[in-house]
Amino acid sequence: MVETQKAKQDLTVKGESVERIYGNYQAWRYIVNRRYQRKLVWTLDEKRRFIDSIINGYPVPIVLLAERRAPAGAGQFEIIDGMQRLNAVFGFIENEYAVNGYYFDLNTMAESKALLDSGELQQREPLLSRDACVQIASYTVPLSIYEFSGDEDVDEVFRRINSGRRKLSRQELRIAGSTGHFAQAVRYIAAKVRGDVSASDELPLNEMKKISITNRDLSYGINVDEVFWIKQGVLTKEQVRESRDEEIIADILAYMLMHPKPPSRSEVLDDFFGYSEGEAQQHRYEQIELATQKITTDVAAADFQRVLDQLKITLNRSGRTLGQLLLGEQPPRAPRYFQVVFLALHKLIVEQNQEVVDQDQLIKLIEGSGKQIQVPEGGRWGAEDRVNLVNGAAGVYSTVFGPARAYDPARVRWITQMENILTQSYTEQAAYDFKQGFLRLDGRHTFDEDSFDKILKTLAGIANIRKGVRGYVLVGVADTDADASRVAQLYGVDAKMFERFYITGVEHEAKALGKSLDELFMELTTRIKNSALSEPLKDYVARNVKSVRYYDKTIFVFEAHAQEEPSNFGGVFFVRHGNKLIEIPPKQYGDLFRRFIAGM
Repeated sequence: MVETQKAKQDLTVKGESVERIYGNYQAWRYIVNRRYQRKLVWTLDEKRRFIDSIINGYPVPIVLLAERRAPAGAGQFEIIDGMQRLNAVFGFIENEYAVNGYYFDLNTMAESKALLDSGELQQREPLLSRDACVQIASYTVPLSIYEFSGDEDVDEVFRRINSGRRKLSRQELRIAGSTGHFAQAVRYIAAKVRGDVSASDELPLNEMKKISITNRDLSYGINVDEVFWIKQGVLTKEQVRESRDEEIIADILAYMLMHPKPPSRSEVLDDFFGYSEGEAQQHRYEQIELATQKITTDVAAADFQRVLDQLKITLNRSGRTLGQLLLGEQPPRAPRYFQVVFLALHKLIVEQNQEVVDQDQLIKLIEGSGKQIQVPEGGRWGAEDRVNLVNGAAGVYSTVFGPARAYDPARVRWITQMENILTQSYTEQAAYDFKQGFLRLDGRHTFDEDSFDKILKTLAGIANIRKGVRGYVLVGVADTDADASRVAQLYGVDAKMFERFYITGVEHEAKALGKSLDELFMELTTRIKNSALSEPLKDYVARNVKSVRYYDKTIFVFEAHAQEEPSNFGGVFFVRHGNKLIEIPPKQYGDLFRRFIAGM
């Protein structure tokens, strides 16, 4: 007889009205854990069909939530299953889309009416009948609330729920419950390449739209046409939504880390994520884990980013997509061509520590070379064949590479990292700030002392948000069209656009001051050291200021990191709330210091 272990978790099943659930949503009580949850992927038709089921009173699948036992998570629920359904309901209530041509009447519920009255929501027309709106508001959604004490419990529940379904792709199931070093590196790199990186794995459901990829007829924060994989024709939009980009990254990263090189096969990737059983499979998992742990996730991501930035520079300069450059036309997708080119550049840039000495000649060498890259069709790609293709391409490209000058991570091109910071600022506003430059825009070309002090106060404000926070102030980035236009008028600078930001750089300011970029950089570090910023934050900022390149622009990056106790500027304490810098009155100093002592 097998003795069953007594359950350590409490499971509560109950029904909650849509009105009550929406109130919880407005209170930011629903949390999405990106370690295992998908992006918002439902199409508009899927959302409409779900709302139509509610209007007609049909039963809907149960929503599974997890409530932490720890006091820090009290009052919040992690969504294990049902994120797409909840988002569909909340989006319809907030008039993001119509069902059968009609919009939800915001006057139906007290919460939505309050948002309408305050101007936070706008009523669209024509209105759905009041009876139908009341039916939606009062509809009882079945909830199963699972109380847990550790992440591993939730990971296992999520995997078990989804293992029998075909809704999730194989890669989504692989990575969902995998907490190893390799899986962490793949998740981190994939988010950086897509541009949906977030400071934490846990986000309120309210913020998911900002870092989800646009869907047909659904506008989210990440423009799908600007995602690298789509823009370069490597994957289709649907493949990115199915996390095939993570599959490519896992394949590439395993090649970068492993010796001898592994084959490219679905079952091999299963082993790397611990998604298979058996002695040989376990050995392969341990191998990739050790290889990742040896160099660390941060170094693996930095190496990947270093190669990707070079590829972006080459493709941007060519004015063509990767598929067009390789084959003369754009194939439906080109994931294996991408792997060969990327890994060839990795061999030259990272393994051999070389750099491109002739960008235009590199474009000519890549142009049409796809016809010589005989990638196999189907799911299997042998290790030897892959190695030969990569080495062959590296041999061709090597003629335009030369020994790299001293590699300084603080002064490399920061294309991918910059784009991540700009995108991340949508959801983490308090931790990021942007300045067009150090000079006044009055035409006198003088250093703005007040503005520089404001930068340092802002760094102190970021460091005071809470323990563990890291944030940045980027100088050379305008966030308004007016500032960008004024810089163009005064200095003839043609800003490079990324989303709503204008990257102007600081080269023109160094020239206006009669200094080189290095001289301006040294002056800034001296100013920091002589400033009223408190120690040890002052020393941290001075040691970590960076001069980075975004295509042809130089940006100065100031980094803040929360210290063991609150930081101040000239004895005055500040904190960032959203994009506002707030001076903390003396009567609130106690709360500020207690927050740091408690580690909150």
